[in-house]
Amino acid sequence: MCHDAAFLIVADGRGILHCNDARLTAAQARRAKHLAGGRLDLMALQTSGASWHPICYEYPPEEMAKVSMAKRISKLRAAQRLVRQTEPELAVPFAGPPCFLDAEVSHLNWVLDQRDGAFCDPEVSTAWLREHLPKQRWDYFLPGDAVDLDTGDITRDPVSAEFSFADAGAYLDRYAADRAEAIAGVLAGYPEPGPDLFDRFKAHFTHLGGLSDYFNRHIAMIVRFEITGPNGGVWDVDFAPGGATVSTASPDVRPHYRITTAGRWLDTVLTGRMAWEDLLISFRLSLYRDPDVYNDYLVGLLKHANAPALQAVEEYETGRDESERITVACDGARYDIPRYCPHAGEDLSVGAVVRDGQIHCLAHNFAFDLATGECLNARAANLTSRRVS
Repeated sequence: MCHDAAFLIVADGRGILHCNDARLTAAQARRAKHLAGGRLDLMALQTSGASWHPICYEYPPEEMAKVSMAKRISKLRAAQRLVRQTEPELAVPFAGPPCFLDAEVSHLNWVLDQRDGAFCDPEVSTAWLREHLPKQRWDYFLPGDAVDLDTGDITRDPVSAEFSFADAGAYLDRYAADRAEAIAGVLAGYPEPGPDLFDRFKAHFTHLGGLSDYFNRHIAMIVRFEITGPNGGVWDVDFAPGGATVSTASPDVRPHYRITTAGRWLDTVLTGRMAWEDLLISFRLSLYRDPDVYNDYLVGLLKHANAPALQAVEEYETGRDESERITVACDGARYDIPRYCPHAGEDLSVGAVVRDGQIHCLAHNFAFDLATGECLNARAANLTSRRVS
């Protein structure tokens, strides 16, 4: 069974579910356990997502701390919920934080010193999950460690045992120095772009704007690109019904999103060497949004960049079955809502937190106002919530 990069291995009467960079719903996790014969000997969970938010965003320090903690707790609660649903013999968190060797992005290694940041290491993840689900057996592994699924015994690798997450910064400095020549060789393969960069940028986004009017209507904003380095510039893409208009930025126009990156990294996308998602996950850019609301359709358009895939998303969102509904209680009121999240189908009966007049889907941390059904922190479909007597 596979979902994203999750995989289930059943052999010699043992079952392992490895949720690598995958957001399994509770129903999918339970089905995996069923396929394994009703028992999971080991379940590995990602507790520090591969995400450029919030680390690449231009938040002031106080806001960065607030957003980071909210993201961390949401991710850990999602892992807790999956393990509670499946009850594996051993649950193994694996996590971040992301680490960088190239000097261009090494400043982002500040997350290594943030023990309360969004991207926690496996040691921190395991401690939190042990505290919040104490009857479950938890542990984490380092390279070379081994587990005997028959006995449950863990053998620690003697070399990895010398590593400490508290020393991760110094470790990376030594590693970067050792790999400096190889890093320089890779970077040399990405030359600065030529003077036709804007023309190719314009053609690229004109093409993207013609792929799906459904996505254009839901993006419905101006995205500003600040491209640094030779032949760069400041360029606006206005997504609207009918397509995308590309122009040199005007000081009189206030964009909703701003994306800053170097011309040579933009060039890799325009030439097809790299997809937009690869550039985003490389962290070789910074982002700002005003208002600070995630636009899933913009990211979806950049990630898919494919008319059939965008059409499939449109058909899912416009044709989903909302006949199966549940009732949730909050602050003395009761609300009738669809059982499944309108964003990606998470089962809200087990995969959500209800508080302060909102329901938070733990799959992607989308928050919906129970009174109106409006998504509060992202551009997403309405929850179609109704208050009941």
